[in-house]
Amino acid sequence: MLKDHPITLPTVLEARYDSKDVQDSPRCEIGTRLRIRETIHHWAEDDSEEPLFWLTGPAGTGKSTIARTLADTFYGEKRLVSGYFFKRGEHGRNGTTRLFPTLSAQLTEAIPAFKDCLQKSLGGLDRDVMEKKGLGVQFNQLLLRPLADLPLNSRRLTKVIIIDALDECERPDDLKQILDLLSKLGTVDTVSLRVLITSRSTSAITTALDGVRYRNLDLDTENQDETRTDITNFLKHRFDCIKNKWEILETWPDQRQLDRLIHLSTTPSPLFIYAATLCRFIDDADGREDPVDQLTLWLEQSDNNTPQLHQIYSPILHYVLFDSYNIREKPKPLAENLRLELFDILGAVVLVANPLSQRAIAALLGIPIRRVPLRLRHLHAVLSVPRDSDTPVRLLHKSFSDFLLNPLSPSHYDYGVDAPRTHAMLAAQCIKLMKAGLRRDICDIRKPAMLRDEIDKEVMDTHIPADLQYACLYWVYHLQQCGGSLGDDVCEFLNKHFLHWLEVLALLGNVRDGVAAIKQLLK
Repeated sequence: MLKDHPITLPTVLEARYDSKDVQDSPRCEIGTRLRIRETIHHWAEDDSEEPLFWLTGPAGTGKSTIARTLADTFYGEKRLVSGYFFKRGEHGRNGTTRLFPTLSAQLTEAIPAFKDCLQKSLGGLDRDVMEKKGLGVQFNQLLLRPLADLPLNSRRLTKVIIIDALDECERPDDLKQILDLLSKLGTVDTVSLRVLITSRSTSAITTALDGVRYRNLDLDTENQDETRTDITNFLKHRFDCIKNKWEILETWPDQRQLDRLIHLSTTPSPLFIYAATLCRFIDDADGREDPVDQLTLWLEQSDNNTPQLHQIYSPILHYVLFDSYNIREKPKPLAENLRLELFDILGAVVLVANPLSQRAIAALLGIPIRRVPLRLRHLHAVLSVPRDSDTPVRLLHKSFSDFLLNPLSPSHYDYGVDAPRTHAMLAAQCIKLMKAGLRRDICDIRKPAMLRDEIDKEVMDTHIPADLQYACLYWVYHLQQCGGSLGDDVCEFLNKHFLHWLEVLALLGNVRDGVAAIKQLLK
């Protein structure tokens, strides 16, 4: 019976609304972004409106924070039925083959009758078959057909799907088809569906939306007065919290300082990321720096004549490199070998396909683990560096990655990461790790017929640590990103360890991805 057949879809758990990453990410401060949130909420309630809403804006304007806050609101109202949150630096999360399956899986939980309709539509297809289907087939089988088969009484409350940071999609050629397909959800009679999409205003998405009915709100041009007021309130609230935490008794910041911070955060554009980063800088996470002194340092180095992202990130990196927040001074330059090590670590943080822990970064780069937190200790304002060595190091905002990787930035020579060189280095380090760590029967199972699900996860993690897992999964990715080819090192590795590599991929459940990667490499 199809009803008894379990539904297994190829999903991305981290991209779901209820994932730990999305739940732990920031929301709008109370009382901020109200007009924007109300505009989108009214659109979601009105089933005569366009089926798609496109929230756009440059980096740092708060699109994802607004999306998460609205998701909470819609979830509380039982309107949210599904979500997909793309994210920079997480390779498996930014593809398109698992977008519709991930949305569909959440619909089975939000709309009880949807599960039976989905089972009927799938007819017993397994996850591997579904992942190989084209986007149009996936959409019809996983979304449109089962939605159309719902009982007619399902159309009581307008439901919402949220897709955040669509500009991070790694396959821009698929965007036109994805948006065309999503717009068809507005034609479903059984349930009233709306799709909220957030992204930067890229040419790829603008072109893809041609011919699609949608509503647009651009954070860079609309509601700027309200956003300036919101940033002012945000700064006042955060400084009150910092004062209480540090037991600062004097009037601080004074009005002149506060006015200056508001001006810097909102000129030429109101950027929440500016305000949030300076607050993290002032409120030192490790409790080693006096916030009053930190604020003075920030204001001393601020320069209205430089771009806002440069104002945010240059002084922070300058201090690490030269022991001074004043970008015009270089009193204690970091030794060249330490500078190279710092940017290798930063390059790994911003260019790895999936976030890695301090332990895995150290193993991948071939350096002692103690040196990773040592190099990153003054970067708490821009990076999440956990105290334990096995939790991933993450960017606090993707604009820091933009800053490091922009070769046209006037500060790129001092602060930039050379992406092709770093990808080449990471590919070489992955191959080095695999040469040293791969062998036959790597988990010492001694039972060739044993199924992967029968092997204890602790056994796998012990014999295939996170750095080796990463190397096996993504060495081809880094080779492709640097424009590398099948050189002598790669050929030597494949000749000696190809079967060992496939064994690890099988244990990790990624053989198909590995074979596809080799095919791409051979092209």
